[in-house]
Amino acid sequence: MSKRVILATGLAAVLALTAAPAFAQQVQMNADLSGGNEAPNKVTSGALGNADCSVNISARTITCTGTVFNLPSGVTQGHIHVGAEGVAGPVVCNAVVPVNASNDFNFAISCDESNIILRPELGIRSFEDFLQALLGGNTYVNIHSAVNPGGEVRGQLRRRTE
Repeated sequence: MSKRVILATGLAAVLALTAAPAFAQQVQMNADLSGGNEAPNKVTSGALGNADCSVNISARTITCTGTVFNLPSGVTQGHIHVGAEGVAGPVVCNAVVPVNASNDFNFAISCDESNIILRPELGIRSFEDFLQALLGGNTYVNIHSAVNPGGEVRGQLRRRTE
């Protein structure tokens, strides 16, 4: 075997090994939103929705897009909250929602170190703490409405299992 073939094979192996960790730094998550997921009290609502999130661990960003269907009253705000399933928790990152929209609409969430709200009383003292809560299943998306200001639809963020 020539030195060039050996060198090319070795270089290809090094490139393959270094490329794999960058790919592994991306985690896909999603949430199914419904009034029955609201806590501490479930909400009876015809509204439902979903959120799809991409967590880029190396870039330290979270981006989400979502859709809500059949919201009976105007949307007022949306967030990612810290909290286990069935537990109400505080806001950590705000969503961009079309305020006062009802029926069907889209929303977006973008979080990085510059715009998260730290919650030291819950152990969220840094962006790394937020990532741990997120990847550990202790965050949820919540969309609030005029009729249900505490939250109309909620969904726990979970790793996508496609």
